[in-house]
Amino acid sequence: MIDRRANRNIAGPAGRVGRLVRLALAGLGAVAALAMATDCASRAEPALPEPLRVAVYDVPPYGYVAEDGSIAGVSVDLWRRVAEQTQWQFRFVPVSDMEAVLSGLEQGRYDAAIGAITITPERSERVDFSYPAHRSGVAAAFRKDTGPLSALASYGAAAAELSPLILVIAAMLVVTGVAMWFLERPSHPAAQGTESSVGTLRDGIYWAVVTMTTVGYGDKTPKTNWGRMIAIFWMLGSVVLVSLLSTSMVSRLTAERVESSVDVAASDLTGMKLAAAAHSSGAEYLDGLHLPYAKFQNLQEALDSLADGRSDAVVNSVGALRYFIAKRYAKVVQMPQGLLAPAYMAVALPAGSPLKKPLDRALMKITAGPEWRSAEEHFFER
Repeated sequence: MIDRRANRNIAGPAGRVGRLVRLALAGLGAVAALAMATDCASRAEPALPEPLRVAVYDVPPYGYVAEDGSIAGVSVDLWRRVAEQTQWQFRFVPVSDMEAVLSGLEQGRYDAAIGAITITPERSERVDFSYPAHRSGVAAAFRKDTGPLSALASYGAAAAELSPLILVIAAMLVVTGVAMWFLERPSHPAAQGTESSVGTLRDGIYWAVVTMTTVGYGDKTPKTNWGRMIAIFWMLGSVVLVSLLSTSMVSRLTAERVESSVDVAASDLTGMKLAAAAHSSGAEYLDGLHLPYAKFQNLQEALDSLADGRSDAVVNSVGALRYFIAKRYAKVVQMPQGLLAPAYMAVALPAGSPLKKPLDRALMKITAGPEWRSAEEHFFER
């Protein structure tokens, strides 16, 4: 007969081991199930992508840091509209140097760059560009000539140009004065010795000047019939001569003002003391023409040199020039007239960026509408 207590003693440890094994297997199954559930959840809800790093080239009115610390500008507004359409998350990074913008795109620190970034052959070799965002171009700004010295210089230049006409009038004035004196010497005996008679050559010239200028003091008058006949012809002729001289002078001064506002050609920059912001489209334009110029850290410093007389002209993108001149330099710097070279501004991207196609589609749609053109003009009128 088998002892039951012995069987229990033999089966007890084995049973306990079995239970432990089953519990361990159950725990492993739960862990595996939890891992599978977590993996499925992660696949169903992928992690949100990091926001795009968008460099903002700090040149108003395209992109700049406002007084309250916010990022503003026409290019900034355009990017926000693009991001709204494409549902992109982004964060702005202000950058004050163009070379830092380009190198940042090349090295992958930025996913895009916006602002006053003109499409140029040199930049196209380093980065890609989107569909054009803004019409632009390279222009030159010049210092205004103001003050009495400038006015005298203008009149002097006009008088020098009209010198043949002035010499003819002066010659006719002398001839008429001499003729009047010659005819008035044997004047009527009753008029001889009177203060109003033209008795000397000096009196004759004086009478001719007074008559030509239509002052007509009447202190010297002809007494003979021949003298009065010359007086009639000289009064009528002097009206024509003075009118001709005055209209010619006005026309010359007007032409000079118009000439200063017409388009400037590249040849007009030769021999001038030129200035441009380093790495700007103006600097690249001058480099292409092999013209010497002073490089400044930014456009404001270049315009300061123009206002101070250290430079004769500043070359830069036309939109930025007009904005800065209207805000700070309207009294001393002329608004640029015309373009040295037309150009376009665009969003700069790293080479081969996957953002280019959706960005181009969004830009084409937004910039084609009248609402955007009105918003863009509003920025330049501020």
